[in-house]
Amino acid sequence: MKSLNLGNPVLRLILLQALLLALYGCVSPQADVHQAARQKEEKPVVIRSVIGNYNQIWDDLTTALNNRGLVISSVSHVEEMIKRTGRALNQNKKIFARAKVMEFCSAIISRKMMEKNPHYIAFCPYQIIVYSLPDNPNKVYLSYRRLYWGNTKDQDRAVLKTVENLLSSLINEVIETQKQYQ
Repeated sequence: MKSLNLGNPVLRLILLQALLLALYGCVSPQADVHQAARQKEEKPVVIRSVIGNYNQIWDDLTTALNNRGLVISSVSHVEEMIKRTGRALNQNKKIFARAKVMEFCSAIISRKMMEKNPHYIAFCPYQIIVYSLPDNPNKVYLSYRRLYWGNTKDQDRAVLKTVENLLSSLINEVIETQKQYQ
């Protein structure tokens, strides 16, 4: 009997895929019908937009956060990173006019969330993404990722919904503030 040459990267990839497919068939979870229906209706990312000045919208989001006693833990300058990467790869298509990610946390909400399930730490810190596109830099998008966790119990889903409500209320406040400027 001839042995397999596992040093061959293509063969290793094929074997890995076959094993993963076999394992997936063995551990495929029973879907909660209501949860599946909810997730099918909801998109994984919430995207809102408003017409205004990017810097003012960013400042309004910072103010909304601070008014709730929350503090920004970090800011990711996505637009700058994408621009640098594009230059390095000689790919110069402009993707964003502006783009940053604001990260923050609510110690109280996070504590309650992790008491329900310590693995929910994966949702921290919370993020709101603020960006505009090159063809219309005054249309500013504010978005966040929904917090999904498989077949969560209703009580767990409630604590995750609290985080989503916080994210949504911050974005709503920014949009309402922008409407007052116009």
